[in-house]
Amino acid sequence: MPETLNLLDRSDRIDTGMTAMPVTCRLLYLVLISAVLLMPGHIRAATLQALPEIAADSVDIRSPRTTLNSLVRLTDTFQDLVDEEGMTHENTHRLRNINQQFEKLFDLREVPPKYRRHVAAETAVYLREALARFPLPPMEEIPDEDLMVARVSEGRAAFYQLPGTPVVIRLTEEGVYEGRYQFSQATVDEARNWYEASRELPYYPGQESVDGLFEAYFLTPGPLISHELIRALPGWMHAQLLDQVVWQWLMLVATAIVLVGLILLLHILVRRLAGEHDELRRNLVLMLWPIGVIYLVIGARYFLEKQVILSGDTLQDVLFTAKLIKLFATVYLVIRVGNVLTELIIAARQFNTRLIEQQLIRLGIRMLIILAAVVIVLEGMQQIGFSLATLVAGAGVTGLAIALAAQDALKNVFGGLLLALDRPFEVGQRVRMKGYEGFIQEVGLRSTRVRTLSGNQIIIPNEDAARMEVENIDRRPFIRRDLNVTITYDTPPEKISRAVDILRDILAVPEEPEDADGKQHPNEAINRSGYPPRVFFNDLNADSLNLLVVYWFHPPEIWQSVEFAHRINMQIMERFNAEGIDFAFPSQTMYLAGDSKRPINLGQPASSAPSAAAGGSSAAGSDSQPVQTDRGRLAGADIEETALQGDSGDSGGDTAN
Repeated sequence: MPETLNLLDRSDRIDTGMTAMPVTCRLLYLVLISAVLLMPGHIRAATLQALPEIAADSVDIRSPRTTLNSLVRLTDTFQDLVDEEGMTHENTHRLRNINQQFEKLFDLREVPPKYRRHVAAETAVYLREALARFPLPPMEEIPDEDLMVARVSEGRAAFYQLPGTPVVIRLTEEGVYEGRYQFSQATVDEARNWYEASRELPYYPGQESVDGLFEAYFLTPGPLISHELIRALPGWMHAQLLDQVVWQWLMLVATAIVLVGLILLLHILVRRLAGEHDELRRNLVLMLWPIGVIYLVIGARYFLEKQVILSGDTLQDVLFTAKLIKLFATVYLVIRVGNVLTELIIAARQFNTRLIEQQLIRLGIRMLIILAAVVIVLEGMQQIGFSLATLVAGAGVTGLAIALAAQDALKNVFGGLLLALDRPFEVGQRVRMKGYEGFIQEVGLRSTRVRTLSGNQIIIPNEDAARMEVENIDRRPFIRRDLNVTITYDTPPEKISRAVDILRDILAVPEEPEDADGKQHPNEAINRSGYPPRVFFNDLNADSLNLLVVYWFHPPEIWQSVEFAHRINMQIMERFNAEGIDFAFPSQTMYLAGDSKRPINLGQPASSAPSAAAGGSSAAGSDSQPVQTDRGRLAGADIEETALQGDSGDSGGDTAN
């Protein structure tokens, strides 16, 4: 059975048995199946694709004679099977075994592992077709094992060249087939050219049975395509164009169109389905797309390789393209798997509130994903046919160039790592940094995003955020308030003491709760152990007497503290007004004569102060009001002059400068 079909059949059986499993389990199971499909070819061949050898079709490469005889025998067997039955499900296993045996006949060390079986089978057909057009020496004249041992002991080279041909059978000195005789690398490279140069020659007498081998291998469709249908096509459909015939080219174009259409359709369906879920399930659903792409590419490759039977450079291009698409799909799948692992770890209970750990986890997994993607790309490119040494050297030079060109970006990446390790802030915390105050919105690989109190988003490079001073407002254990309550200078000492008592009473916790339910009194927030409120008459200001109020609000919730301050302020206003305690303003007051509340003595005893009747002609009037000025308190003489003259039309109204 063809190798890819065998794998597809296995996956179909597995998927059928998974219908009763949860969707998440099925998705993860498909990931495992895809990992098996994407593992290096030499490992997969050893685990899943190895076929038991059929004794009749096994090769013998102990000498040039047995190697050449094995080539003739296997190609003749292959042709007989296809001519008699075509490529059917019944003989697929044997035909595949023959192709597997072809690989042992040739020195393919310079051929990428993925292409060796195809190169070996095509080279066998080319050589057999070309050899059938030239006279070959009898088999007994070709050196056997004993003769080759004798020649080597005599110091002669350990190879044999068929007379009149470029075919060389050489002793392999290293590798899996060390000490065996294989067709040389030069013979593999020149086989097709030799066939093209000799294909117009007639078959050598006695070799006519080889006629049809080329068509049997290259032009016979696989079991899924009717052999009779292909033979019934018009003659122009069988015309050869480059490496293939016309009907094969048409099949190739149709398959490519269908493949692209299915990939796009799958992408649209997966995107629509993913948009309805949370981040974890969304990433799980998005994993379906690369898995689907891998299976679609495998199916298209199987159809073109095993059913349409493409060959030559066209087949190599198809295989290269298929492997490249699978490689990119695998990298995309690894990225999605990393996102799923990230969400699963973050969803764990211990990470629910520690947001900075979440950022560190995201950063670490992203770096691991990048490393895994690089390894997968290098391994995949090696399997496609690129030299690992060349890839590593190129990656080193490219990495150095990128590092030099992206110094700032790398600094920001390491700055983000330092932020994650040092934890000066966490996502959601309120900070003040670089002159901005706001909430940390995201700590990414390159930058930290801050949402300011005005709603703007500020993006600060991680390098700057890691080395600048950061004030983490949310990490304060309390909110301290320093309140200066200023009262006028003419407040008597007893009222000053009363004002202090009022403030302390307002901030104290009463012995009985405010309501019958026994709820905690609001002042409990500022009367914690070690943090009692403080009230003192602490300063004589230039224009007021200062009462200092200090309290510490717990917990440090800004809007709760503002609401508490509102409540305290209202009580202070109500209690001071009730006691007749006046607040001082940041200005000084000039009093006019005739103020019944504050008579001006002008440096004389109160009993000799002019009355309203005596000074009626010169005073401003009995209803005079204080005049505000910000130029400082006037001297006694100036006050007297202003009060007596009143020549500015100031008839007792307030004047504020």
